[in-house]
Amino acid sequence: MNQPIDVSIAIPCYQEENHILENVKEIYRVMDGTKYSFEIIFVEDASSDNTKEKIFEIARTFPNVKYLLHEKNIGKGGAIASGVKIASGKYIGHIDIDLEISAEYIPKLLAELESEYDIALVKRKINFNPKFILRDAGGIIHRTFVKNFLSIPATDVQSGCKFFRREALLPLLDKVQSKGWFFDVEVMTHAYKKNYRVKQIPGFYIRRRKKSTVNFFSDGIKQFNDLLKFRKLLKKK
Repeated sequence: MNQPIDVSIAIPCYQEENHILENVKEIYRVMDGTKYSFEIIFVEDASSDNTKEKIFEIARTFPNVKYLLHEKNIGKGGAIASGVKIASGKYIGHIDIDLEISAEYIPKLLAELESEYDIALVKRKINFNPKFILRDAGGIIHRTFVKNFLSIPATDVQSGCKFFRREALLPLLDKVQSKGWFFDVEVMTHAYKKNYRVKQIPGFYIRRRKKSTVNFFSDGIKQFNDLLKFRKLLKKK
């Protein structure tokens, strides 16, 4: 009989071949130092590089690995949702495999879930770097719009490191429609509307030298349009 799993960690993957192996080693190092049993769930979202082959290598090398392979790219939110659907853990979370938010924060988030919270996430502390001024400015603008347009507390909704109690997360997925970057906004907005207890812990956000898949202008416009549509939908309910 299989032992129950404490923690499921879903990892959406797109074009991650350059860092996925080293960074998953770091996640295992952190989790092996905790009291929690855990599983890692990779969701490969139709990358054009060797991400898939790297995942196969990891699955052969490390214990408690699951993976899903998308035939078509559907977006980060859809990848997370796919991973959650096969998760076994009492606590379910996701972390970006670039580890711009360190895996060291995961045990702290789990401790918050064990106490009184339904959701725990890392609120990013971003050190200003002129090389990333557009991305950082876009994040600030987006969080401001989300707070004011949707009337929810100031929250780093798109933090790449969030963990949930299983019984809190699964009902939220039934309400979420977006499969892209707006997925996080929908999840957190519905969580607040259901009066979920949310804990944010501050954490450093370290930019990695990699090519971003986000376009400041086109993705920014799309996010704003999604925000308007979502607010309109909420008002109808």
